[in-house]
Amino acid sequence: MIIPMCLAHLHVVAVLPGDSPVKPRSPRTCWCATRVFSSSDMQYSTNHTHVGKCVVMNNQCFSGLLERHGTEEDEKVLRDTFEGLGFTLQVERNLTARDMLRVLESVSREDHSERSCFVCVVLSHGDEGHILGTDGKAVPVGKLSATLTARRCPSLWGKPKLFFVQACRGQEYDCGVQTDSVVEREPCVTFCEAPEEDFLCGYSTPPGYFSWRNQATGSVYIRGLCLMLEQHSSLEMTRILTRVNQWVALNFESQTGHQSSSGKKQMPCVVSRLTKELYLRHLRSEVSPQ
Repeated sequence: MIIPMCLAHLHVVAVLPGDSPVKPRSPRTCWCATRVFSSSDMQYSTNHTHVGKCVVMNNQCFSGLLERHGTEEDEKVLRDTFEGLGFTLQVERNLTARDMLRVLESVSREDHSERSCFVCVVLSHGDEGHILGTDGKAVPVGKLSATLTARRCPSLWGKPKLFFVQACRGQEYDCGVQTDSVVEREPCVTFCEAPEEDFLCGYSTPPGYFSWRNQATGSVYIRGLCLMLEQHSSLEMTRILTRVNQWVALNFESQTGHQSSSGKKQMPCVVSRLTKELYLRHLRSEVSPQ
């Protein structure tokens, strides 16, 4: 149904007795509504045979860097959560920077026509804007996500592509903010890492900050992400990720035994360019895993 709303050439001038006609100003903009959206238009389609693929890239052993003890626990909870949601899981371990790109380039060549969405979880060392391979070489997060753009993976065009990154993005500690504080942080907006529409990037921490991982139980971010996905799968995805932020912020405080690093907090960060609402519950109930 088309409803023309362009009023660029319509001028209404009220002239009172004794007044001189006033020449109307030329409008600066023309706002046109050409489509009426229904509720179904605002949600990603679930009319596919399979939920989608979830790729987990888990780097534990590095050349010249500390081993990431506890990351195996993250892998276990991710497997349980995403398989429970109906995803097909592909786990890749101990990848070099080039191998991480090769994995996603290979995924981009697959036929995703009967998949509703795509998820990639990266567990590794990192720095601001980069993920480290096991060879110590860095690959930009934006370069990883760019392998799944519409041009490079046409069968995922118009479908949600979610990237979750558990890695440090710097060396600063998050000391938290007192309830009566008026200090504001720099906004976390890095659109180049979500290269186009229908991408979402979730990070364990904002740019510049340290990301915490327990050597026995895994990372606080992955634990919170999986817990909220399991408990609140009926909610829209961005609302789930808001609850992840709250859970991590309120339930974590570092205890290292060292004054300089104890009592620190963590706050996840989300960059979303999704254009519709994403409900994982609908995916799980209406389609099957592949």
